[in-house]
Amino acid sequence: MTEPAPGLAELIATVRAEAIALGRDDLAGQLPGPLGARDTMRRTRIVVAGGAGAGKSSLINSLLGRPGLSPASTGGWIEFRYGAADSATILLADPADPGTPRRLAADLVDLPAYATQARITAPVIGAEVRLDVPVLRELVLVDTPGAPTRATLSALRQADAMLYVCDATRPIHPDEVDFLIEAAQRVQTVAIALNKIDTPGHGRAVAESRRRLGDRPELARFAVHAVSAQMADRAGRPGTAYTAAIRLTEAAGVRPLTDRLLYDASDGAARLRSANQARITATIARELLLHIDRSTGPAARRNDDVAAVTTLLEGAVLPGSTRLEEALRAAVNRFGSAADALVGERPPRLITALAGAAADALDECQDRVLDALRDGLRDDVLIPSGSDLDLRLRAPDASRPRALDLLPTITGLLTGSAPVVSVLTGSAAVATGIAVAACTGWWRPGDDPGPAVDRAKTMFDSELTRRVQLVRRYAAEHLPFLLEARRDRLRRSGPESAPDAVAARATLNLVLEDLSRYHRPADNRWA
Repeated sequence: MTEPAPGLAELIATVRAEAIALGRDDLAGQLPGPLGARDTMRRTRIVVAGGAGAGKSSLINSLLGRPGLSPASTGGWIEFRYGAADSATILLADPADPGTPRRLAADLVDLPAYATQARITAPVIGAEVRLDVPVLRELVLVDTPGAPTRATLSALRQADAMLYVCDATRPIHPDEVDFLIEAAQRVQTVAIALNKIDTPGHGRAVAESRRRLGDRPELARFAVHAVSAQMADRAGRPGTAYTAAIRLTEAAGVRPLTDRLLYDASDGAARLRSANQARITATIARELLLHIDRSTGPAARRNDDVAAVTTLLEGAVLPGSTRLEEALRAAVNRFGSAADALVGERPPRLITALAGAAADALDECQDRVLDALRDGLRDDVLIPSGSDLDLRLRAPDASRPRALDLLPTITGLLTGSAPVVSVLTGSAAVATGIAVAACTGWWRPGDDPGPAVDRAKTMFDSELTRRVQLVRRYAAEHLPFLLEARRDRLRRSGPESAPDAVAARATLNLVLEDLSRYHRPADNRWA
């Protein structure tokens, strides 16, 4: 967690004190804490996306001051971050474990062989590149493969900003505008770069692009920059005269773009963190109010809750077990149908489309499994209303299971992954691993894509079946402990567990009112 904003920190402290006073240390432990060393070192994450031929990779090279480094027609995710020495690590899909890529050290000069679409022969998902470049001391740049896809949108949830690159020689396409609107729902900061202003006659197209963007109120807050990656590269070439380099740098517009993007991303990330911390705190405050209501309410209701938990304990079948199997089959069928419809596609469209379809099916399965468990376990008895407050992926902890850990852990088992790059995690990473591994060896135009599609379907079925089995095993092992703990708490609850209920209720209601000013109503990143 990051340091709460002034005022917000006091509200969090108030809720923590009330939670401890009410004997709910479990909820107190879920509140945002002080800034840690890991948070301090975190650099701003910027995803770079753009349409084909817009010069996305060229602009990244200009930002890095390394002409030709990131290849055009990128076939994978390339993450650039700071390192004392230049190095590259290639990330390869593992068919046996699509959520955990294999890592291969490589020379930087070999990067094009692993990252250029037309040259890839291995199951490459992406690459991590470390460079001794000043700008990377402040940020991490992620070059995305091909045209924007659903995987790009998914990655934005882990990013602080998106830089979208358009071709300044033609008006922005309506599909690009639609993508930007959808992206704006997932990331706080978006900068739009109209590249290639060194091309004669670009003025009319730039004006039309600005008009189309300005006509959409959802995009009004985002800056639009006219830039030239080519001019920026010329300015940095050895032998360019000093005065000419200055003129080219100013005309290129890349430096103002970088400065504005860093400023907006940092400010937006801070506001988003405050909003999310307020959301978590408000969720816990509401759960504490429910605790007070239960403790001071009729004893008959508590007895009914105890009886409900006892019934679950005595049952031999995992709650929602049948629906877990239904969720698995539905997801497999959904992906199978989507994959069959892609047989006519060619590279790289087939790979990106398979990854998108797999990610959608994985997410649907996750939602259905969580709904089945919530319904089967009766939210108000075992899973408190605050269970959605933190869906970070966690490793199962068999020694001390807690109700609040149940759903996040199950989320991790279903769609968790090792980060491919810092912004590609969860279902998108697993889906990309499946698509890339299935299509390995199928790169040449004229090859029949049918076998690749069949491999993807088989891998998806096998991987999701394995993950649902992990959920079953985890739930079967941990639910008895959680149920016993919940029943014990219910038996100990009563008016004596909330001795100053009136004052506590008043305090928590005031906190909720104060927290509302930190909320941003239409933030889909809370979803």
